[in-house]
Amino acid sequence: MANLALLRVAPLLSATSYVTFTFCEDTFIRPLVHNEPSKTELRKNANRVLPGFISRFTRRGLPFIFLSYPISIATAAANLANTQPSVTFDVNGSFQARAAAALYLAGLIFSVLHFPFGPTAMSYLNPVAAARGDEDDLQTDNTSKMTKWLKLNAIRGIAADLPSWASYFAAFLLAMS
Repeated sequence: MANLALLRVAPLLSATSYVTFTFCEDTFIRPLVHNEPSKTELRKNANRVLPGFISRFTRRGLPFIFLSYPISIATAAANLANTQPSVTFDVNGSFQARAAAALYLAGLIFSVLHFPFGPTAMSYLNPVAAARGDEDDLQTDNTSKMTKWLKLNAIRGIAADLPSWASYFAAFLLAMS
């Protein structure tokens, strides 16, 4: 029973970690880039600081992304493949079991939906990470790129990450009751 409970909650726990990570990305990066156009000195400093920050951020954050999402996806798939009657697509199964299965599947799909945003996100992050952060480089507007990335990250969080978490949460409640 404990193993089954762990299997049922695993996608939710992993999704909770990546939703928290998404929120933290916004919380810690937004103050660096939202410094009003009139505050050119702050923007200039942010443009200089962001390359080193984003370089370290992506180097440490990407392994987390490539671990947490597959854990949710794999454990959601394992829940769907498990033959216990509390999660099933069988028409003879209870409504609650069929709803739990549908929600695990929805969570899995929303988790996978995170990845199509990746190439665009990296197209904003890579130039910032590669920039030298020279004060004299007026062509490099790292804050502008990061503002675009923050918008994309918020959209991705709302369109993929939060729905996956909500689906796994509801699936877990249904499967365990």
